[in-house]
Amino acid sequence: MQKFYLPVFIAVFCCSVATAQTDSLSAKDKAALDSMMANDEFLKMMKEDSKSSLDVSIGIGNGAFSTHNNAANATGIDNKIIYTPSVIYRTKSGFSFGVTGFLTTDSMSNLELYQTGLTAGYDHYGKAVKVGISYTRYLSDKNKYNSKSLYQNDIYGYIKKADGIIQPGLALGFDNGRYKEVDLTLFKRLLLGDTLVNDSTNNKASYFSATVSIEHDFSFYKLFSKGDELDLVPSLMINFGKDDLVQTHTNTVNRPIIKRLLTRRKKNEPTNKFEMQSVAASFDFTYSVGKFFLQPNFYLDYYLPSTTTNRLTAIYAVSAGFSF
Repeated sequence: MQKFYLPVFIAVFCCSVATAQTDSLSAKDKAALDSMMANDEFLKMMKEDSKSSLDVSIGIGNGAFSTHNNAANATGIDNKIIYTPSVIYRTKSGFSFGVTGFLTTDSMSNLELYQTGLTAGYDHYGKAVKVGISYTRYLSDKNKYNSKSLYQNDIYGYIKKADGIIQPGLALGFDNGRYKEVDLTLFKRLLLGDTLVNDSTNNKASYFSATVSIEHDFSFYKLFSKGDELDLVPSLMINFGKDDLVQTHTNTVNRPIIKRLLTRRKKNEPTNKFEMQSVAASFDFTYSVGKFFLQPNFYLDYYLPSTTTNRLTAIYAVSAGFSF
């Protein structure tokens, strides 16, 4: 993202020397210097970094659980289309506060808000490293059967090299929460025959992830207009993780034998050990012109341990909005 601005500094130096010699600048010199200061992208960026901003956007994608951690999203992708309206306020000191809605269709194909995320975070972009941390509290209806809202707490932090051809980084994430789920289960009995019941459960889930990554930042200017910019950040990642799930069956059925069987059974899922879970690649785009921005993201995750499900997971997201 760096550029060399030798002509600008030469002009500024020359103007300073002229000032020392004549105690004034000509009108033409002042106009030229003012033009450079107003149009130079580097100087404008320095001015913008010292300001607070308000981002208003709408997004679409299939990441159901977290706005920051795609390693967590890849653990339960079901290819539902999710809409995410968002408002984020960023202070000039690096703090940010935001609210994001998560909307998708229900079983009747009606659009519903299944959770709302309230986020507070801090980011620091230094010359040597970039570092940040965020906490998101997800609000949802706990009385509904909702396996799309697994987590209520999401903590995500990162540190990475700020520049260079290869920029290594480390990210840590932790999610936990409670949710209800219902499924049809067939109980086989030798004397009384098979019975199909709704197997409803209360679930307690948590997930810890650690991601090691390398990336590079490409920047392109003046693609379609004088003031636009495109940033592309491709990344390669190795994801480590550990997840826990405890299920308690809470069925209420008419047959006493089945009722006792279900309500007394408590299933403790084997706790996965902390291990290398996947290799992944991410492609982050940001196009901006004026106050408008467009941010597509594409994430591919290949699961490594043995599994009966598809190993390859694709997560996408596209958001567009304005920054004031």
